[in-house]
Amino acid sequence: MHAVFPAQPRRGARYNKPDSVGAEAMDRRAGKTFRVTRRDDIRRLFEQGRRASDRRLTLYAAPNGLPRSRAGVAVSAAKHGNAVRRNRLKRLCREAFRLIRSEIPAGWDYMVVPRAAADHAMREIQASLKALVQRVTGGETTRTPVQ
Repeated sequence: MHAVFPAQPRRGARYNKPDSVGAEAMDRRAGKTFRVTRRDDIRRLFEQGRRASDRRLTLYAAPNGLPRSRAGVAVSAAKHGNAVRRNRLKRLCREAFRLIRSEIPAGWDYMVVPRAAADHAMREIQASLKALVQRVTGGETTRTPVQ
């Protein structure tokens, strides 16, 4: 016979947030509305977008006509190894974009392409993204509103 356990509340930081955290913590989330996911948008970025590169990243950018900026990440299987390494690199790039989102111009789509030979630490990715966004957008100062 199987033992029957009483229902217990879920545990973990995600479920046990204090009520005082509230809306200000939710403002910094990076949901799918901040990602470039449609095939047409990705193609438009690669074919018509502005491009800038440094030793860590190549960044493609194009205006999107939306009140927010969105980012996508393209990681090559041939250059970056197995799925575990590629997915980690994608998560790092998305998180770096999320952290600097309030400092970059609104209304742009970005495609981040990490270079193969570079080291990919969070601080370096953030610094590269900031510098490349400045170069690609021409130094616009309109910031993405935090939603």
